[in-house]
Amino acid sequence: MSDPREVGQEVDDAMAAIRHDVELQLGVERTTAADVELESIVRFSADLPETLDAGTRARLAEQAERLQPWLQGPFLLGGDLVVGGAWRNDQRWTGLAGHVPDLQGKRALDVGSNAGYDPFMFKLRGAAEVIACEPFEFIRQAQFLETVYRSGVDFRQTAWEQLDPDELGRFDLVHCHGVLYHEPHPSLLLEHLRAMLTDDGTLLFGSMMLADPELSEYARYVPGSYYGDATWWWVPGRLAMRWMLESAGLTVVEEFGVSDGPPGEFRTVNGYFRATRGEPVVPSLRDRHGWTTRPSSS
Repeated sequence: MSDPREVGQEVDDAMAAIRHDVELQLGVERTTAADVELESIVRFSADLPETLDAGTRARLAEQAERLQPWLQGPFLLGGDLVVGGAWRNDQRWTGLAGHVPDLQGKRALDVGSNAGYDPFMFKLRGAAEVIACEPFEFIRQAQFLETVYRSGVDFRQTAWEQLDPDELGRFDLVHCHGVLYHEPHPSLLLEHLRAMLTDDGTLLFGSMMLADPELSEYARYVPGSYYGDATWWWVPGRLAMRWMLESAGLTVVEEFGVSDGPPGEFRTVNGYFRATRGEPVVPSLRDRHGWTTRPSSS
């Protein structure tokens, strides 16, 4: 059995490394809670206490601080205690909510969950089962929040490459936001997402894209150079992103939620596509090469 002290140190070390990367992007290694009225924050549990005793508040605040940096948010932990974040996920959901299908009794898969805001929302909207996948240590934030909310979301520290419909089944809703431009093999990611969809399922796919309309059909390769992020590989134009989805066997129904992207050496936008499962335009990499994970670099 693992020594809890060793596990705790591993988490501390991993979060310290993430704080270093976040500081390169945001200029700070620890984020502060957004200035939001308590009444407007989504309550991910009906059992959150209206007040917290001093001991409980101090304990929760200490746990949240240990898990810095919080990028997603805001998250209400009870009373007036709020954590997160650099990103205003509640504002993103203002534009996303109307495009999410009816989830009552359905299965939802969230890919690249970070601290879990989106999977918590899917459960709140009635999904019978929500599986949330996050490969990095941000999963610790989601797991901490789940000890507070007890929503029933199944958080897993796993990457999209390990997703297998034969093991997990297929899902009525697959959601993936902010992942594609971190992947050197984006087409394989899209094929994996399609494989996880039921025949009549919905994919909600969000990505940063080039803002310049004259570059819409192009993609810009930016290994390790955009927004101070060494994992940012490239940025597609909006039309190029649509073509990629269609080539992977996804039928684009609509594009929505376009807003300004993060600051960098060229302008980007953030936007969503809603798509359904169709037929691939080109033979699948999975079929041609038997790849169920990313191809070897050797």
